Amino acid sequence: MNAAPRLALVEVLGRDGRVRVAVPVTAWPLRIGRAIDNDVVLDDPHVAPHHLRIEARLDSDGAPAGAELLALPSVNGVALARRRLAPGERAMAPGGDEDFVVGATRLRLRLAGEALAPERALARAPRRTMTLVIAALLWGWMLAAFAIQIDPGSRVSDWLLPLLGVPVALGSWCVLWGLASKLFQDRFDFWAHLAVAARGLLAAEVTGFVLPWAAALASAPLLSRVAPGAVALCIVAMLIGQARLVAPQHRRALRIVGWSGFVVGAAILMALNQQRHDRWFSELYVSALPPPALLWSRPVTPDEFVRGAAALRAPLDAAVRAAERDAAAGRDADAGRDDEGE
Repeated sequence: MNAAPRLALVEVLGRDGRVRVAVPVTAWPLRIGRAIDNDVVLDDPHVAPHHLRIEARLDSDGAPAGAELLALPSVNGVALARRRLAPGERAMAPGGDEDFVVGATRLRLRLAGEALAPERALARAPRRTMTLVIAALLWGWMLAAFAIQIDPGSRVSDWLLPLLGVPVALGSWCVLWGLASKLFQDRFDFWAHLAVAARGLLAAEVTGFVLPWAAALASAPLLSRVAPGAVALCIVAMLIGQARLVAPQHRRALRIVGWSGFVVGAAILMALNQQRHDRWFSELYVSALPPPALLWSRPVTPDEFVRGAAALRAPLDAAVRAAERDAAAGRDADAGRDDEGE
């Protein structure tokens, strides 16, 4: 006896996007709900006893032309990508890798004969040797920065934090991300997270060093002023990379959220700087001063410096006058309140 041909496949997806249950479809219509007389029974309290019916859609010649969703009476309806079906409403069933939500359960319908997406290449696992080399470079960089900042004749115990704190903190950070990957992707991606974290932190450290020095060498203070933002850019990229390992099916959403948060945060900080200091960046001068012999730009003569400084007099005088007016207005307001009190 020949088995009935498979017309479609209904897949129940987990939160990681993987298929948990696949139900073959051999006849239309297909009923989905919580009651046991459905073709696909969902153990979901947010699903009605008879929540959804999927019917074959025919073209003008009566040939199969996909499938159609019919939402049955329910509280939560059926959620598609950009709309929600009310009871009695119909819509074309999404195809390909697109899914739809019934209650709190994500479903995907795959029709027989539909074109499949190309095979995806497996993500290459990071080489552990290279990852350890980059992590060692990061550790050495931080030790060198600490050695420059620490006072001569310091105690040996002062080195415990950079010697032990950096590898312990980095390892703990990656263990936590690895546990998140285990929770959502069923794999403990410690080495992948270590590769992303080591590269991101090393890029942030190098960026925070190179930009101020380049600003001083080239007499381009803007490079030094944007250095904190560039470092934050490296950190945001690292966090997005970590999150993509945990939820690869939401890469686009993670990029949008991450970069939008960076843009909004940078705009808020610049607005606060403008309000408090009357400038967009917190730094007023170049923070690094390399030896004069290393400067790329032409030195400024004393006369040129005096002429350039003279241009600052007018705005500074205006700022002083504005401050005096504000102070006088404040004194008048205080005197008025004292008179009313008497």
